[in-house]
Amino acid sequence: LVYCLTRDHELAAALDRRLSGALAFFYNDAARLHQAVGLRPPSMVVIDTGAIRPEFGDAGLGPVVDFLRNRAPDARLAVRPKAGVEHLVAAEAGEGVELTPHEVAACVDAVAVACGCP
Repeated sequence: LVYCLTRDHELAAALDRRLSGALAFFYNDAARLHQAVGLRPPSMVVIDTGAIRPEFGDAGLGPVVDFLRNRAPDARLAVRPKAGVEHLVAAEAGEGVELTPHEVAACVDAVAVACGCP
């Protein structure tokens, strides 16, 4: 079970095609992701920093990651940072969160490998 927080339609479509061996759900805001986690914890969550509300900036990532760590402690967490700010995103996300490449194809490949999908 994979949850993905993104507003990038290209990324969502590519992940949906590639993760054929997984059950993937896509959310465009953190509130909907929180509701889904409350109903059924995922095995992996992909957080696209482009889906973090602009008024929170990169600092909005921390609360999302903290919520997931508390509510889905066994879930693998991956973050797709905006290009050029990977070091800031890594610091905000904290230890144990994997960073994926920003480019869609490379991000999809990284998530598929993490999920064990061919």
